Amino acid sequence: MKLGTNFFRSETPSHMTVRQVVMVVAVLAASFALVIVDGGTKKDESNGSAVDFTEVSTAASMPYISTVDAMTTNWFCPGVPANDDTISSNLVISNASETDISATVTLLSTGQSPVVNAVSIPARSHITLDARGGVSAQFVSAVVEIIGSQGSVEQIVRHPAGDAIVLCANQPEADWYFADGFTGADSIEQIVMTNPYVDATVVDITFVTADAERSPEQLQGFVLPANSVVALSMDQQGARNEPILAVSIHASSGRLVASRVQHYLGQGRLGYSMSLGASSMSTQWWFSDGEKFAGNTESLVIYNPSSRDRSLSVVFVNGSDSANSIEPLLITAPAHRVVTVDTGAIPSLPAGRYGIIVSTNDQDLGDSTGVVVEQVINRRDGNTVATSVVLGAPHNSGSTMWSAPSGVTASDDALQIMNTTSQEATVSVLQVGPAGAVVLGGLEALVLPAGGVLSVGVPPGLPDAQIIVQATTTVVVQRLLLRGHDLIGRSAVLALPHLPSPQPVESAP
Repeated sequence: MKLGTNFFRSETPSHMTVRQVVMVVAVLAASFALVIVDGGTKKDESNGSAVDFTEVSTAASMPYISTVDAMTTNWFCPGVPANDDTISSNLVISNASETDISATVTLLSTGQSPVVNAVSIPARSHITLDARGGVSAQFVSAVVEIIGSQGSVEQIVRHPAGDAIVLCANQPEADWYFADGFTGADSIEQIVMTNPYVDATVVDITFVTADAERSPEQLQGFVLPANSVVALSMDQQGARNEPILAVSIHASSGRLVASRVQHYLGQGRLGYSMSLGASSMSTQWWFSDGEKFAGNTESLVIYNPSSRDRSLSVVFVNGSDSANSIEPLLITAPAHRVVTVDTGAIPSLPAGRYGIIVSTNDQDLGDSTGVVVEQVINRRDGNTVATSVVLGAPHNSGSTMWSAPSGVTASDDALQIMNTTSQEATVSVLQVGPAGAVVLGGLEALVLPAGGVLSVGVPPGLPDAQIIVQATTTVVVQRLLLRGHDLIGRSAVLALPHLPSPQPVESAP
């Protein structure tokens, strides 16, 4: 298939200033250190089978696809609504390899035994499963264990207010953070927590509003039962009608997977979103789709959960020649507070698309490893608004290969790609099919300047299948997806980087 030029757009300046090259190089994630933290076999007492959830920690602090073959690959999906017939949900399991793979899918809810099914995914294909699996509950979460090979998993929620693709975690973690929350105009925010183990997990939950940090008594020592999914409506936890609402979750015992569900109902926000939380703070956050267009508003929501103020730089790259001379914004993120940067209020930032890099300037980070940053864009069409929220790509998540297991939706801005280096790159977009990964016509060896961004379009007619982006330097890839139901605007989600597998750490004798 050939793509017409109207489906591909490059928005890159002809050069970068020396200052910007220095700034980009300074925040380049140059290493991919991955460290085994611990491991253990958790036994599913409901069916007597042992599930080995090997726990690892990556510097990337985001889901990734291992570049090294492993005996098993685990994906922990953050949960889907399962008691509303107007909402449908799917799991997409993709196999880009040359051999068939098998997987075990375990569905968790609350007050019910886990439901376990075995599935097979043929080579160079994917399967789509009902994420609820016939289970009726407020939320249902899935654990997908792929046996003997590599594979990738994503979760899809189709909601009348807008569809969402949600990343699944590689492992449960002890800490989770959400920078942007919103309950204004009685909007609904739910924090969905999944405990996939046979032992209870105990968590402490703190949230920050525009006024203060709060640690409600009922959210301290909060127990997540074994093999359970628990959803907390934040308005019922003392955070009703809050335009700013960041959340921290810390497990004092056990680990969990946490996501955020948002149904926006007013005060400048409309639509539905669901997203996996950040499992750690980071010293850098990368956004490949900064937007400044008429009628749109864009904000960077920066949450500092630590006990020290942080000095930050915000760098904008690309968009137009004049963007190259923009001085980095220098801001302070106070401890235990949220700072919002309205990019539309920056007069020197020209209209168009650009990349955004948020970095800590502190030499000694003390008790933390940075901050948490999310980007909020409200896209307006007449009297209608579509709100999208995306967590940035953290430090060390840049990769030369990215995958979208569930594919992309047809549009002229389906993929937003940012070059994180000071070297020119070439980029190719492939799709996995019966013949393997094949370059899409017209999307081979696209030029991506140093620190540049590309907006890549995909036309109607492509089959639903895994998309792969390959580059000659490290890049960050974000997808802009149609929201379905003839709704305006886009939802936003990162693709999955391909990163080295963690190496075991030998115990001291």
